[in-house]
Amino acid sequence: MKTIYALLTLIGAALPFSQFILWLTEYGFNFTLFFQQIIENPLAIFAWLDVIVTVIVIVFMVMNEGKNLKMKRLWIPIAASFIGGASVGLPLFLYMKQCHFEKIDLKRS
Repeated sequence: MKTIYALLTLIGAALPFSQFILWLTEYGFNFTLFFQQIIENPLAIFAWLDVIVTVIVIVFMVMNEGKNLKMKRLWIPIAASFIGGASVGLPLFLYMKQCHFEKIDLKRS
């Protein structure tokens, strides 16, 4: 599963950012236009609100599960969620969790 989570993290970063880069190429750093376009219709607002709520859930899940499992560097998937979105933060945390489990298993052996 670790390999799948790593691959999903890369895909989760590459796909959304490929579209954002296209937008930046066309419009530059026009943040006024950016915010106008992300709230210009109910479907866009729906998608952004879904992402925002999902990122909040991921942050609480990472903090809770990570603390219970005594994981380190929990700030990384949290930051990835805010910077890259849920499609980066969630699979990254799951990857880190698998690595943590493997490390625990190695110590027990």
